[in-house]
Amino acid sequence: MTRPYSMDLRDRAISRILAGESVRSVATAFSISAATVVRRSQRYRASGSAARGKVGGHKPRLLVGELRNWLLDRTKSDFTLRGLVVEQAERGG
Repeated sequence: MTRPYSMDLRDRAISRILAGESVRSVATAFSISAATVVRRSQRYRASGSAARGKVGGHKPRLLVGELRNWLLDRTKSDFTLRGLVVEQAERGG
């Protein structure tokens, strides 16, 4: 994965865009793609900052509550995946 551009570069690019330079000339001056300049300027207009957005985050657990407890208890003895599917279907899940 590539590193994100520094805030200094983002700020300088936004400054030049706000001063009236074209996207292509700013991109050429900083050796970045025009699409990157466009995305940074769009982010600046939307949020007031060119800082990068949140990357990643919390993924909630899929097995919670009663189903999790049942599955943990059930897997303490021998089982097959098909057998667990059948048992879960009989439980109404």
